[in-house]
Amino acid sequence: MSGQGGPKAFWEREQGSTLGSVRPPGPAGPSRPASGGPFGHRPGPRPGAGPGAGPGAGPTGPPARLGGAVAALVAALLSLVVPVLGLYLGMWFFLLVANLPGIGFGVMAVRRYPDAAEVERHLRYAWACNFAYAALSVVFFIPLMLLAVVILSV
Repeated sequence: MSGQGGPKAFWEREQGSTLGSVRPPGPAGPSRPASGGPFGHRPGPRPGAGPGAGPGAGPTGPPARLGGAVAALVAALLSLVVPVLGLYLGMWFFLLVANLPGIGFGVMAVRRYPDAAEVERHLRYAWACNFAYAALSVVFFIPLMLLAVVILSV
C-alpha cells in the first residue's frame, strides 16, 4: 500500500508536503505557528475567544456531554411508568422497585455540567442503573404475567 495509490502518497500529494519537510507558507505567512496535527489544529486560544482565553483558561478536555446526561435522566424518569402503573392497579409494592438511583445519578450528571469528568462518571452510573432496571423489570414482569394467567384461568 505504500506504492503510488497508498494513503501516504495520497496525503503527500494533496498536502503538497512529505514527511519531515517544511510546510509551505499559508495564509498567515511564514511566521504561522506549527500545526498540532494533520488537520491544522493548533492548541491555544480559539479565534474570536474573549480576553483571558489562554491555554489554561478553561477545561482542557472535551466538553461535557450534557445531551447524554439529559437523555439518561429522561430514560430514568420514563422508567417511573412501571411503578405508577403498579400503583394505579392497586399494587403499592411496585413503588419499591422505582429507579431512584438512576434518577439520582441523572440529576447529578445534569447538575455537574461544567466538570466533564463528573458528568461522564454520573452519566455512566445513570445508564448502568437504567439498563439494570430494564433487565430486572423484564425478569419480574414474566413471572407476574404467568401468575396473572394462572389466576385468571382458575
